Amino acid sequence: MGTEELQSLSDISQYNGLTRERIEYILQRISTLKVGVIGDGCLDMYWQADMILSELSRETPHYNLPAVVERFAPGAAGNVAVNFKSLGASEVSFCSVAGPDWRGALLKEALTTRGIDDSFVIFEAGRVTPAYCKVIMQGIQGVRQEAPRIDFINREPLSEAAQQRVVAQLDLMAQKVDVISVTDQLTHGVMGAALRERLQYWSSKGKKVIVDSRDRIGSYSGVVLKPNELEAIRWYHGSVKQLQPTEAEILKAGLQLSRNSGAPCCITVGEKGAVWFEDGQATLVPTMPVPPPIDIVGAGDSFTAAFLSAWGAGCEGPEAAAFAHLAAAVSVGKVGETGTASPQEIMSRWDKVR
Repeated sequence: MGTEELQSLSDISQYNGLTRERIEYILQRISTLKVGVIGDGCLDMYWQADMILSELSRETPHYNLPAVVERFAPGAAGNVAVNFKSLGASEVSFCSVAGPDWRGALLKEALTTRGIDDSFVIFEAGRVTPAYCKVIMQGIQGVRQEAPRIDFINREPLSEAAQQRVVAQLDLMAQKVDVISVTDQLTHGVMGAALRERLQYWSSKGKKVIVDSRDRIGSYSGVVLKPNELEAIRWYHGSVKQLQPTEAEILKAGLQLSRNSGAPCCITVGEKGAVWFEDGQATLVPTMPVPPPIDIVGAGDSFTAAFLSAWGAGCEGPEAAAFAHLAAAVSVGKVGETGTASPQEIMSRWDKVR
């Protein structure tokens, strides 16, 4: 059957060759890996409000939200960097743009306290440090509910001059790392045409680069792409309305995306696993289901970090994806937090499902 006639994931070959010995080898190699992360760094803020303490305001007909716990962590590309540290990478460097505001200071603090090199982060006047602020209300018997999120966002694209300053930082970072992970998440974020072109240059020089992009996955060339199924289908159809793609559409999208970029592509397909596209061929890398309760927040970041780590350690695409499934499975099992996976947790996951 020709690649253009593929109708379902059952029509393509499967990879099931990962072994415990290979996982141990990959983890050992990761411990020597130097990683660079570039893209949209955000600050994730969490305020836990104890509603038992809430009082009716004297000025408005509303009850207040008494915050009793406050915590913050790197989000978006920052969370990808945290995942690399959790996997045991020897060095993790972070390149992004922050605003000269209190959130930018907290983001840098959140990075450095986790052992991430933030020296490639630049502060740009007129920019806002993106942040996702979440209020979790807790009531009687510990019942919890999340209030509408408060977001800090930029409403204009990064200037050309600022783009060039980020390109210069990328060049400095690329010279000291083995692999580069890219997170292109925000509408008016860090990743523009100049950076995309420079990433292609570094890939042509042998640097291993992987890109995770929410809305611009088709704008990158010469680098490995890692969209999920919806991101790939939205690119393929040029529309955000295609929400239930068929397996045949996913396969067509992946093959076309790989051809367009001139590089391999890895599409994650939820509980079915991932599909690796290379040289006009598609390979299904299945995964094992994770029993509930689960929390998928951050699972894509864990997959990306583990995939690039394994790929940087010398694995072929399908083997790297199989390893990444283990990290993602650990991550989704951590309810109520943006999960990561440590080497010990990955080994435990393998032993549990095999």
